[in-house]
Amino acid sequence: MNGLFLILALALCLLALTFVAYPLLRPSPREGGETPAAVNRAVHRDRVRELDQDLAAGLLTPAQYELALADLERELLDSGALAEGGAAAPRPRSRRLATLAAALSLAGLPFAAMGLYLGVGHAEAVFAIAEPASREAPPVSAEGRQREFQMLAQQLQGRLADAPDDLESWVLLGQTQVYLDDPAAAERAFREAMRHGGDRDPDLLTRYADVVAERQGGLAGEPATLIEQALALDPDHPQGLWMAGTLAFEQQEPGAARQHWERLLEVLPAESREAEIIRGNLAQVAAANGEG
Repeated sequence: MNGLFLILALALCLLALTFVAYPLLRPSPREGGETPAAVNRAVHRDRVRELDQDLAAGLLTPAQYELALADLERELLDSGALAEGGAAAPRPRSRRLATLAAALSLAGLPFAAMGLYLGVGHAEAVFAIAEPASREAPPVSAEGRQREFQMLAQQLQGRLADAPDDLESWVLLGQTQVYLDDPAAAERAFREAMRHGGDRDPDLLTRYADVVAERQGGLAGEPATLIEQALALDPDHPQGLWMAGTLAFEQQEPGAARQHWERLLEVLPAESREAEIIRGNLAQVAAANGEG
């Protein structure tokens, strides 16, 4: 019975290894193309843009937005996407062979455990070895998360001391300081980002405008100029249109608010929750303007 079981286990493991080994040893269609770090940065920018749109539409509170943004920043840092100038990434084939070796080692674990079972006769020992060591991580406390992002801020500051022209790191530092509730430091970081090319990105312009507006208590002044710059670069930028409409509404200019929000409504999917919120804002504009 034990011999039959071992033969069956060996056959199943060989079948599993076939599925693992084939994609690992097959030439990758991405070899020679865009680097993983560049892909990670592009994905990060897309996810941040989605968060900006959700915040603009009122689907996220500022606190939820900052928390989600901080998590995205931590993921980007952990991925090593900012370490382009560091050690070269391992060659794709070397990575595949290393992964295959790891898979072969893992495949040997059931047989090592079975050998222990046959030699000692205690099934409990086998299960104790074969059981995954990972456990669900306990939730991180607010204090722990605060310390974690303080360390991230220090890491980014150290990186910027060596590479002061790194736009991505300035942006991440600004986002970290927003999460740490240090608006003055966040404003300084975003201002540096503007000096290193951020003023050509409507996403960064509107984010910087939001930081300045929060610090000074309104969208008038420099935030209004930044919003205008963003819309000059992209007239259909959702966050820019939202903020421009909000500024006009605050300044009791319902016609301008309506113009910006109606254009935003054309940009958003008609059946989306964001579009529903903008329609509600337009109804408020109509009510404020005395329209029935």
